[in-house]
Formats: sequence, structure tokens, C-alpha cells
Amino acid sequence: MASRSGQTMLKYSVAFVVIPLGLGTGTAFAQQCLHGANETTDQAARRREALTATRTVNNIQFNRPGAPNRQFFRHEELARSPYALRTGEAASETVKRMSLSPETEILPGCKLILDVTQNDYRFMIKDTTDPCGFSPRCTRPARVVVRPAAGERER
Repeated sequence: MASRSGQTMLKYSVAFVVIPLGLGTGTAFAQQCLHGANETTDQAARRREALTATRTVNNIQFNRPGAPNRQFFRHEELARSPYALRTGEAASETVKRMSLSPETEILPGCKLILDVTQNDYRFMIKDTTDPCGFSPRCTRPARVVVRPAAGERER
């Protein structure tokens, strides 16, 4: 009888571990990417704004006077760059709203993550509201990449 109750207890123990894991996994799969096939008009506008911010940061880096010598701005230097000081004069409403300060989001719900090495830079603009992590990135100077979320086709 002891082995039968031990088997029953083992079944209940396994159930208490497996069922919560399955429920958690189901919720993860139920997450819907904001910038996928069912993207709303507002979400599409956020995606375009993130791409504009990506191009803007890349242009600031690539067109600065030190760029031919592979000298690029660190994140704290971007906000003081000559172009950044004139963003309020930009034709683009998105650029006017951008913040290049490391203490703030570059756009509402978007975070700039910038890595500058001795002679190169790379960065991404991460949509912090998208469960799938939409994040256009620059992997090397003048090359912007948009990787699709899992299950989505490349744009």
C-alpha cells in the first residue's frame, strides 16, 4: 500500500509543477506582437517613429566631423552634439520630440541602447511596450537593420 500512495503522491507533485508551467507558457504564447500582422495604425506610427529615431542617431554618428577617423559620440555626448541642439528646428515632428539624453527615453516607450567602442558604434531603439521586443538597430555605421519578431516576415 505504501508504494501505491507514493505513486499517487508523485502524480500530484508532478501535476502541481507541470500545470503552473503549462499555464505560464500558454500566456507567453498568447502575447501578441505590437508590430506584427495585426499592427494598428497607432502601432505602425510608433514603428515609423522608432525607425526615424534610428536613422537620426545613425546620421548624427556617421556625419559628425570625427566619423572619418572612426570617432563617434557616446550616449552622454549625443545630447550635446550640434545636431541635437537644433532638433527643435527640424522639419520632422518625430525628431522634434526626440530626447538624446541618456536619462530619458528617446521617444515615449522607446529606449536608445548605444555601444561605442574605440573605433565603432552600434545601437538599437527598443520599443519597451512591445512584448516581442521590436527594436530597429544599427549594427555598423550607416547600416540600419530591422529584424522581424518571431514568426513575422522581414520588412
